[in-house]
Amino acid sequence: MPLTTELPVVMSNAGFRGYRTISQHLNDLKKENFSLKLRIYFLEEKIQQKFEESSDDVHRRNIELKVEVESLKKELEDKQQLLDKALLTADSLSNQNEAELQRRLAERQEEISHMQEILETKVQLLQEEAELARGEAERMASLADSESQRCLALEREMVERMEESGGSGGLLIQQALADKDR
Repeated sequence: MPLTTELPVVMSNAGFRGYRTISQHLNDLKKENFSLKLRIYFLEEKIQQKFEESSDDVHRRNIELKVEVESLKKELEDKQQLLDKALLTADSLSNQNEAELQRRLAERQEEISHMQEILETKVQLLQEEAELARGEAERMASLADSESQRCLALEREMVERMEESGGSGGLLIQQALADKDR
């Protein structure tokens, strides 16, 4: 509904004041609207000028950035190739080291096995020697026991002879001692 500036013929004083206030407010809004439109126009013009001035800068900067991106891509590609080579070298060294470790492990296991055989042989020899020594000790103990029995028998015989002969005990003792030393 458009507002008109024509006044109705009959108006009350209060109605006239309300209409006047609204009309004044409407005029203020029209002025503010015009002022804002003018401001927008000048700002758009200023932006257009800056855009035209900076357009060359933007194109130049865009080209610089594209060149930088391409050089970074190339650098990344080179570094990726170096990394791949390093990984291959590391894998190769790892495989070589693993082969060397396996070889050393096999050598150590052979040495351990050889040492075990030697130790088992020594243990067996020592057990045989211990068995022989035990047998020899038993034989010696048996011999000592029989000698002890013989000695006791000789002493008894000597005592009996001394008792039979009465006074010639000194000669008999010497003879018994000589028999005992044999």
